[in-house]
Amino acid sequence: MIDNRIDEYQQAYMADYGFERVMVHYRRKLLMQRLADIRPRIVVEIGCGSELLCEAWSHAGHEVNHWLIVEPGDEFAAIARKSTLPGVRVIQDYFENARDEILKTLPEKPDLVICAGLLHEVPSADAMLQAIRSIMGPSSILHVNVPNANSLHRRIAQAMGLIEDAKALSAQNRKLFQRHVYDMADLQQELSANDFDIRNSGGHLIKPFTHAQMEAIAGVIGSDILDGLFKLGQDIPDLASEIYVEAKLK
Repeated sequence: MIDNRIDEYQQAYMADYGFERVMVHYRRKLLMQRLADIRPRIVVEIGCGSELLCEAWSHAGHEVNHWLIVEPGDEFAAIARKSTLPGVRVIQDYFENARDEILKTLPEKPDLVICAGLLHEVPSADAMLQAIRSIMGPSSILHVNVPNANSLHRRIAQAMGLIEDAKALSAQNRKLFQRHVYDMADLQQELSANDFDIRNSGGHLIKPFTHAQMEAIAGVIGSDILDGLFKLGQDIPDLASEIYVEAKLK
């Protein structure tokens, strides 16, 4: 995403929330599970969107010690600044530009860096990953999640002849300035090429249809089925709608 598109991105994201609200719910559910496993004291979150993960973590009964949000968008940064949690700090800037301020704000190197739903949108994944490396220490963990090129709904679309390539950019991808759709091999290769050591990987939520189609049926199939699809995506990450990788510095 280039600088002059951040406002347009925020407007497009908020105006067409639809099934993305469900995706945010389950993306957060996955992150809550990962937070529970990692138990970080110091978190850096790159981009926050309109629903704050730190608030969900606090509401679940966990202490937020040091949680730094780096967010370039005016609207999303304003939402983050409204948090009343004492451990939350906000830097409004592009992460790649904010290294010095981040390091000055943190009490020490972060336990966890969260890059959720973002790596496929930035102009240069290499620049983003190198910027992340520069704030991490030997024990820091990076969590990256992105949409999955091999998700079930893309495979169905390919089988129907609607797309020739599962990695083809959809109208939704273009609307949100997304430059690439990763499969697991791509994502792991991207991190390995930037000197990260992959420690964990997975996925969540099998989504058989497009966002628009899922929005149309979400009220009919109900939360129990969606919960089952979330779990199935964890069991079969190759078909999941989103995939993740966790890594440390090599």
